[in-house]
Amino acid sequence: MQNSQGSYEKIILTISAVLAIGVAVYLVFESQGFEESLALAQASSKNDLNAPDKDAVAKATETIKKKYSWVSPVKQGKAVPLNKSVLLVMKSGQLFDLLLPEPKLREPMTNIFLTGDLTKNPPESQLPDIFSPNVGDLDADDDGFSNLEEFNAKTDPRDATSMPPLTNKLVLRKRISHDYILILKGGSDGTFQIQRLVPTKGNVFKPLNEEFGFDKGANRFKLLAAQKQIIQHPTLGPMDAFVVKVLDLSTNKEFELIQGKETNLAEYEAELEFLWKKRQTIPGVREGKTFQLPGLGVTYHILKLEETKAVIAPDKGGKPSPQTIEIKQG
Repeated sequence: MQNSQGSYEKIILTISAVLAIGVAVYLVFESQGFEESLALAQASSKNDLNAPDKDAVAKATETIKKKYSWVSPVKQGKAVPLNKSVLLVMKSGQLFDLLLPEPKLREPMTNIFLTGDLTKNPPESQLPDIFSPNVGDLDADDDGFSNLEEFNAKTDPRDATSMPPLTNKLVLRKRISHDYILILKGGSDGTFQIQRLVPTKGNVFKPLNEEFGFDKGANRFKLLAAQKQIIQHPTLGPMDAFVVKVLDLSTNKEFELIQGKETNLAEYEAELEFLWKKRQTIPGVREGKTFQLPGLGVTYHILKLEETKAVIAPDKGGKPSPQTIEIKQG
């Protein structure tokens, strides 16, 4: 038993000795390469750099030595100071100099209208967003009128107290007709037959110089004079017909009734719209009557209503002033 144990110990010692020798050999080899691992890489010598581009150096040197002569640009026959900026804009491939009147950047508005007149005292400022394609639709001073409207009216788009007439924002939406149609049927022994066709039918026989009407208790008309004339009938050709002169007592205006021909004494009513800052309707204004601009208390008379326009005048002491304004259909 003891002999076996001794044999194991010898084997273990032998293996340990072999391992120790192997480790020693490895360390010896590693120590030989350690110095090389600590060696720094050698930097490249300056003599190894590429030679400079002599031509490029010479060209740069000549550029630095070159002398330049600065000349002021000439605008409209006057030299522009070199310290003054020039507002240039490129639009659709075309260059616009906004210090010049032409070409215009935003037709029909002028360049000076957009950039401001610097000759005024104090100088005008540039309008906001002049490079925006819809600058004409903008309202720089928030007075309810666009820049283009102010340009057309020759008012100041930078000043809310300077604006076009408010009636520029008034439009005729439609003309409403209240028809009143009469027809002269004939006459004999100084008495004439007159019919009303619209609004309701009626029939009277009246002599000259007598007032009459078609509604109970209302005498609206008076026959003034009558004569016979030859008229051209659309189917019967030339024929004798009565022509009667009539006075409309409601308007104090005269008109003629021709036998067999309808005469419309229509009264017209305007439907207006006021488009200043917001849309407001002014309904039911008859010809000869007055109306006010909503929220402003300014009174106007409607002098005449046509199918596509209205003629109005400001109120002056309860009567229309001589100044007339044409309101178009919109």
